[in-house]
Amino acid sequence: MATSTTERQLTLHIDNFTSDGQGVARRQRDVYFVPGALPGETVEVALQGRRKQVWQTRLLRIIESSEQRTEPPCPHYQRCGGCDIQHLRYDAQVAFKQQRVMREFERQKISVANWQPAIVAEPWHYRRKARLGVRYSKERHALFVGFRESASQHLSNVDRCPVLPSHPALNWQRWREWLVQLDGRAIVTQIEVVVADNALALVLRVLKPLNAADRQRLQQWQALCEAEDDSALPLQIWLKADKDGPAEPLQNAYEPLWYRVNDIKLTMGLGDFFQVNAAINSQMVAQAVAWLAPQTHECIWDLFAGHGNFSTALAQHSQQVVAVEVQADMVAQVQQQAQRLSLPLMALQADLSDAQALSALPEPHAVLLDPPRAGASAAIAHCIARKVDRIVYVACDAATLARDLVPLINAGYRVSQAGIMDMFPQTHHVETMVLLQRVGK
Repeated sequence: MATSTTERQLTLHIDNFTSDGQGVARRQRDVYFVPGALPGETVEVALQGRRKQVWQTRLLRIIESSEQRTEPPCPHYQRCGGCDIQHLRYDAQVAFKQQRVMREFERQKISVANWQPAIVAEPWHYRRKARLGVRYSKERHALFVGFRESASQHLSNVDRCPVLPSHPALNWQRWREWLVQLDGRAIVTQIEVVVADNALALVLRVLKPLNAADRQRLQQWQALCEAEDDSALPLQIWLKADKDGPAEPLQNAYEPLWYRVNDIKLTMGLGDFFQVNAAINSQMVAQAVAWLAPQTHECIWDLFAGHGNFSTALAQHSQQVVAVEVQADMVAQVQQQAQRLSLPLMALQADLSDAQALSALPEPHAVLLDPPRAGASAAIAHCIARKVDRIVYVACDAATLARDLVPLINAGYRVSQAGIMDMFPQTHHVETMVLLQRVGK
């Protein structure tokens, strides 16, 4: 149990970062975590609670500021729980993420022969997917649209989000004014943003279907957004009343959504997982293909393939690519895209947490891994057993990646190249790519 305190104040000197970008200070045996503080700063904090020797604090004021501090441009930064290191200058954000990954490798005694420059792009207006909460207050006759506050379930109103694209339909102040006019204003719970290359889709999650009058109002508002800027992406509005069912288009003439990855047009569903940063994703896919260097005659596995982000690009270089994914709808989508593009790509459904899931597949020369945060332990064991020559591992969690690399290194692999990719600027999250080559034991 955490020990409570009566908001006692303390002056601290910040000497480091936590892995999630909080400032760290030390006094004797106690450690203090200070959200919003930067290394090198002297700050005044309020103590909020302690667990063992670790104190949680609230930043009250900055006495001596770091040269790496910048003024957050988003007016919602202090309350929104999204972009947690916006106060850190962008070049320093990238350096912090690089150091964080290197620190995780050092903890596992992993050496890297060659660190590549970080992959970066525009640090604003990059995000292609987001989910905003919606709540109606009957007492105030007011509607709230925004993101959850940090470490809270409280919904904080947002007018515009600067990491989302610029588009007339992404004005949340306007949507608050509009949605409160609906008969079904109390049953709208979320708005999901999905940005494709050919359209912007807004998915309104509702507790039950909206009536005809409300649907007509939404159509009018859609027309208003489209008339405001005819150069903006076309707007699609979808309604999702069944949590486990498909979304329903507000109008029936919507074009299927798609986006390009290195000149390949990939179709996408509203609920599909896809990388939220288009510019970083394109560079990431190109680097993965270059590092893996697939040859025409080689068999390449793409494990945790999603809807083919990497495998379609790999199939332009190899005559035998096998994409393995657990979700049946994505497997079908990959296979359809392979047929449409005439690519030598076979998609299979399998649970990659099962060590036997890959036993029937043809012998691979190289493997690409892009697992979720939990990692790829079972798939790695299979790669070791198959003595795969080359492995590219794309990771969204540095600690999990470092853990997964240990058995590979113990089995005779070495990390010949590694590099970070800033998929989520203004946040502490970092993606990492590693190339492993088998040198034997």
